[in-house]
Amino acid sequence: MSAASARRTLVTGASRPLGVEFVRQSLIRGDRVYACCRNPARVPILADLRAEFGGLELLPLDPADASSVADVAPVLEGLTDSLDLVVIGPAEPGPHETLASTERDEHLQTLTGSGLTEHLRRHAVAPLLLVRTLLPWLARGDRARVLAVSSWLGSLEGKSQGADYATCTSAAALHMYMRTLAHDLAEERIAVLIGNPGNYATTPDGPAFKVPIDEAALGLLMQVERLPLDRTGAFLDWTGAERRW
Repeated sequence: MSAASARRTLVTGASRPLGVEFVRQSLIRGDRVYACCRNPARVPILADLRAEFGGLELLPLDPADASSVADVAPVLEGLTDSLDLVVIGPAEPGPHETLASTERDEHLQTLTGSGLTEHLRRHAVAPLLLVRTLLPWLARGDRARVLAVSSWLGSLEGKSQGADYATCTSAAALHMYMRTLAHDLAEERIAVLIGNPGNYATTPDGPAFKVPIDEAALGLLMQVERLPLDRTGAFLDWTGAERRW
């Protein structure tokens, strides 16, 4: 694929293992990639990928920070006038979020209203608002697509045990936001996919029951590219299997 015809792909959460893998797999297939995370300078593997492949721009962006989104918009304008794919990767933890506070808001006995609200804002509201900001670029894209990476934990039908309050609720909210967005964007012929990467392994020697991370990322990229407009808003595994709502 020539540079002139390369797909333009923007990936958020590019500091997370799955986000990095979306960047890598997009570069391998010849995309022009805009990798976004709060502080790209602190993610050495992104610099390594840029040196190895070229075609990679690193942008400081925290989708949950309105000033960060406002600051990156003119930078993106200077780099490209269109996007063919936006990948909303797993959200980075908040600047002051700790493992203890994350665990606290998963359990009934310890959760807090402020913690649940912040998790919802970061993991569900922020992705929706970011896609809205990026609509001018998507509208000028070639068969533009949005991939919102989620989890089976957002399935209401699949919820069969307690706990995981913050994670399950935020994922379910993201699903409804993206499903609603899919209807609105269908008029612009922009398709939306809610993608489940499965229980992926972050190291080559991960347990055998885990999906290799490269397969999870590549599988979701393939599913969003194949998604027909009449199936916009679908909730699919990396394999293409439909998930329960």
